[in-house]
Amino acid sequence: MTLEEYFDLGKLPFPKAVTDQALLRTPALEYVLQRLHFALQRDTIALLAAESGCSKSTVLSLFAKSLDAANYYVLSTSLTTLNPFSFIAHLVATTGLPGRRFKGETAAALLMHLRAQPRRTVVLVDEAHLLPDASLEDLRLLTADDLDRRSPFALVLVGQPLLRDRIAEPQHYALWQRIGVRLRLRPLTQEEVPSFLDRHLKAAGYKKKTSLFEPQAIADLFHHSRGIPRLVQNIALDAMLDAMTAGKKTVDAEAVGHAIVDLEAD
Repeated sequence: MTLEEYFDLGKLPFPKAVTDQALLRTPALEYVLQRLHFALQRDTIALLAAESGCSKSTVLSLFAKSLDAANYYVLSTSLTTLNPFSFIAHLVATTGLPGRRFKGETAAALLMHLRAQPRRTVVLVDEAHLLPDASLEDLRLLTADDLDRRSPFALVLVGQPLLRDRIAEPQHYALWQRIGVRLRLRPLTQEEVPSFLDRHLKAAGYKKKTSLFEPQAIADLFHHSRGIPRLVQNIALDAMLDAMTAGKKTVDAEAVGHAIVDLEAD
């Protein structure tokens, strides 16, 4: 018997790619989205830091979808481990422009193309904490290529907390000054975890009025995961499998404990 059949679900819960139906729009998430729009209006660079598994990519996707396609063109990348020339060449390639032999020519072609667009270009750089120092400096220069004119594109840098520490270093002081919006996407609170679980389960077809997860199981799940959504999902799914194997119709603290042990052993 499958997990879906045992718990009377329409599909497997807690997918890697969260659906609109499963997404819990917490106050913290809504605040981040609001501030990203503020950065766009103010024409300033935005920096968003969050621990791995805290839904950074989900927030970027929501932000991109919220932009009017008639007024904004979104360039999104997470290929941040490329060397500086290759990174700029990658940005150029995403626009459909032909590559150039030298970095200066490539950058100039990119800026000319973006300034000629009828729509405002928004560049979203995920995993930005992995960018080489030279690439961070290139991005600063690209967003300030002509004194007091408007930046040729809006820039959102997203990464793990290390990103804030790196940009605060002396060699990136000029970039740090240009960042007008600095955000931290925090994990779920203990009060939000039950709603997070219920939202995912209902999206998977769970119809019972009583919670599938017992109160102590939810408390243990929160304390071990620290509210990081990806960890909450992984533990919850493994705990459901343990409960099914034990013939239980609810997920108790014992099932969550077994799931934690299994995940730590991987």
